[in-house]
Parts: sequence; C-alpha cells; structure tokens
Amino acid sequence: MVHASGLLFLAIALNIYNVHANLWLQHEHQVNSRGNHKPSPIYATTINNHFSVNATVRHSKSIECRCGMFQFLSLPHANITPPEQALQCAAYKLLDARGTGEPQGVSTMFSIMVESVLANVTGGVSQPVEYPAGFDQNTTSGEIFVVETITKALRDCPGQKHALFGYSQGATVMLNALNQLSGAAMSSVKSVILVGNPYRIPGKVSNVNSTAQNNNDLSVGIFAAQAIADNRTFPQLSRELDQSGKVLDYCLEGDGVCSPDVSCSCQLFAGHLSYGLAETIQTTAFEHVVKQLDLA
Repeated sequence: MVHASGLLFLAIALNIYNVHANLWLQHEHQVNSRGNHKPSPIYATTINNHFSVNATVRHSKSIECRCGMFQFLSLPHANITPPEQALQCAAYKLLDARGTGEPQGVSTMFSIMVESVLANVTGGVSQPVEYPAGFDQNTTSGEIFVVETITKALRDCPGQKHALFGYSQGATVMLNALNQLSGAAMSSVKSVILVGNPYRIPGKVSNVNSTAQNNNDLSVGIFAAQAIADNRTFPQLSRELDQSGKVLDYCLEGDGVCSPDVSCSCQLFAGHLSYGLAETIQTTAFEHVVKQLDLA
C-alpha cells in the first residue's frame, strides 16, 4: 500500500505547474554545450554503436505541451529517516539522488514511495545522496557518496541490501555510480528506480512507461541527444544490469528531459515535475522495490 502522507503537499505544489519557467533547461543546455561534465569513457557507452543521431528527438502533436516552474523543485525537502539513524546498519538502505535545483533531502519525486517502502518492509532506512545538484551538472561528489556508502556497508554491515533512486541529474549520479560497482557491491544493489533520465536511450529492457510496462519509444534523452550529436560517450547501464530485472527507468509523456519534443517550447516541462504525483509510477515502483528486496 502506497503511503499517503505526502499527497497533500504534492497536490498543493501541483498548482505551480502551469507557470512558465526560464532557468533549468537553459542552464543544463549551456553547461553541456560547454562540455563541463564529461563522464569517463571507462564506464560510458560508445554512442555510434547504438543508433543514428537522426533519432534524437520525438515529434508528436498528440501530447499536450505543458510548462512547469522551477520553483516547484526548490520547495523544502526533508529526511525521512533521522540522519544519525541513517548512518547505522540496517536490513536495507534506500539511497536517493535528487534532481537539479532540489534542496538536500529526499527528492519530491521519491518521498511517497520511499515512505511506503519503509512502512511496509521492516528494518530499512532512507539516506539521501549528499551532492550539490547544481546547474553545472557536476555529479562527482554524489557518485563518490553512493559508492563509498555501499562499499562501507560491505565492510561494516554484512548482508545490508541497497535500493537506488535517481531523478533527472540524480539519474546521472546513479548511472555513473553503478558503473563503478562490481562484485559484492553490485550484488547488494537489489533495485534501481530512475525517473526523468536525461541519458535515456531506446532499446533498453529497463525502459518503462508510467505503468512499468516495457515500451519501444524511440525518443532519446536530452543529454544523450547532445552527446550523440557531439560524438561523445555518455553514462549507461551495463547490458547485464539492464537485463537483470532490477531496474525500472520511467519516462512520462510530456517530459522533455527524457523524451524531447521539438514542438514544445517550454524551458521546463510539467511532465518532468510530475513523477511524485503519478499514482501508477508511485505504486509500481513501490511494488518493484518491495519485490526486489524480498528476493534475496
């Protein structure tokens, strides 16, 4: 059962959606155009092995173009588990990485599902990833936080499981961190939830729609499209992890970050802000995490 304590807060925040924003994607486009953040080729995918640059954007007139407001992301966040308790050993730990501009704390996109998992599966803690989530898209400190948290748990908390969550820039954090894990550290990761992934590409088993069904959408995330155009490498799930059944990579229609639409002129897309309010995503992600934590 999905926890409902955050629904009122999110419903109020929804009233912000139809106001035009002028900051977020403008900054991210400028940053990536300058090439300030280039993931290491050691754990990045080679672009030309996948598809042509001609597949970079989706043309659709059937999806309503709705603009959102950057201020929605800057609303206050909170830790669900007290920080001192989050550092202790647990049966499982939920690590979430927030998106660009969100304040430190559990991302608005994950707060309901994280609360629901903790309420329904005993012995767990939540720990938000500590990193700037700034407009410069520098995810290095977040990647280090995730990798060190998991490797420390292997030493100090044998048997602790991990479930990872990444929203927007936070999805980039998780993609890069996952490619730095191996062996027992990777085995301890039982579930990965990505939403609004700017490096999403077609053909992945983990690509799902709002009801967690695999889809054949040919759209390409906005940063992946830029990397393809520049013939650069970019972070991706390994084939093994993609096909493991551990990962769900959600992309809502109308989210111009994971599925750009050239017919929509919004600077920030309401679809990109909607994951925390999408009941089917909150429910199916919750069910997936619970199932994966229970497997081993």
